[in-house]
Amino acid sequence: MKRFVLLLITAALLGGCVFSISPAPTSVPRPTETAVPLPSNTPAPATATPTLTPSPTPTGTPVYYQVDADDDMFGISLRYGISLDALMTANPTVIPYAMGVGTLLLIPITQTAPAPTSAPAQAGQETPQPGASLQTDCYRDKTGGVLCFALAVNDTEKDKENVSAKVTLTSADGEYTRTQTAILPLNLLKAGQSLPLLTYFQAPTPDNFSASAVIDFSLPVPENDARYLSAQPTELEVSCSREKLSCAVSGRVLLSPESAQAGALWVLAVAYAQDGRVAGIRRWDAQTPAGSAAVPLDFSALVYSAGPEIERVEVFAEARPIQ
Repeated sequence: MKRFVLLLITAALLGGCVFSISPAPTSVPRPTETAVPLPSNTPAPATATPTLTPSPTPTGTPVYYQVDADDDMFGISLRYGISLDALMTANPTVIPYAMGVGTLLLIPITQTAPAPTSAPAQAGQETPQPGASLQTDCYRDKTGGVLCFALAVNDTEKDKENVSAKVTLTSADGEYTRTQTAILPLNLLKAGQSLPLLTYFQAPTPDNFSASAVIDFSLPVPENDARYLSAQPTELEVSCSREKLSCAVSGRVLLSPESAQAGALWVLAVAYAQDGRVAGIRRWDAQTPAGSAAVPLDFSALVYSAGPEIERVEVFAEARPIQ
């Protein structure tokens, strides 16, 4: 009799134990005209969780951007404050020089940026002079964001590199204040040159605002530095549209010395309005290998204005030797 009761109790316990694993939901991105966050990837609760091998994913919560007719990958990377390499890594199947209108790019950024903190000075860093503000030109776009150019001037006798600035956007009522880092579209700011640094404040932004900028960081280029080649734009031709809101720029780049071979070559076009404001920039990247001093490299690009009519265009070139 006891054995019969024990068997009944054991059967009841086994019949009440049920183990199940709920699959995690999948996220399906939806293309839109503006950047949108991906849906949350929160797995459903389960009584047992299998051990999974994590796959590489962008840091933070990524967003998507739909390519427009006037876009290039470098401009998009500047707009979101990320490096071109990071954007290309996040989109390995997209060819930067053959993006079609409507291409959906994954932007590996964090939606809410952490508050800026003061970092200790690095060796060789130049401390900016207090109150040395930069010319700052900002324009609102159709999505409600604000694109800002901060014009950096190298009035020293030495070339500088890794130049950055802090740009602060403040609403007229003082309720909105944001500070972001602006980056240089080239590595070098040569002696006597002026180049715009760029940053983009994502929407929502105030309708009425003021903007200011100060140099935040720069490094002097060592004497006899072999990391850069001499690159000179020549035979320049500039043709602007009737509305003067875009200009086609073409020409050639000469390298020196005669034995030089470039592994990377950048050409930067900077458009200015009649009153001296920076109206827009466009960087053209040569496909590697970029070329040699024996054969000057031809280039052509379109530079668009973010607002005012274009009065003049300045062109710069930067080259690095083959490693």
